[in-house]
Amino acid sequence: MKNYLTFRTSGVYFACDFEDIIRIEAAAGKPVTPAPAFPEYMPGTIASDGEVIPVIDTAVRFGLSFGVVGDYSCFIIASLSEKSLEGRYSKCAALADEVCGSVKLEEELGDPPALNSESFAEYVKGTFVNDGKIYYVITPQLLVGE
Repeated sequence: MKNYLTFRTSGVYFACDFEDIIRIEAAAGKPVTPAPAFPEYMPGTIASDGEVIPVIDTAVRFGLSFGVVGDYSCFIIASLSEKSLEGRYSKCAALADEVCGSVKLEEELGDPPALNSESFAEYVKGTFVNDGKIYYVITPQLLVGE
């Protein structure tokens, strides 16, 4: 049985295994410091709990739309299974429009979408349906790799 945190970005529903989640922080009033060498989907870093954590704009990363930092409601702080961005970071902060809740699944995940069917398919490890909505299950490590 797995527990997933569910969230929405640009009208699409996603989920992440609770084992990868460290905490959720409000985005309002938390400045993102630009980092010039970061890829387009990473607008910069935030200071969180005494650490510098890279920010992932999920709408940009998933090719859904180009979000504006500050329009999101929260950062989902997640651990990375291996250090990323030249071995410098062990966590990331994914921007989300809203956290929807949690889902406990007893069954296995469905297959990820075909690579050409959704622009974000390469970041998805599986899918499930809950309350008539399709959720795309992501892992933080897939978000930061190229």
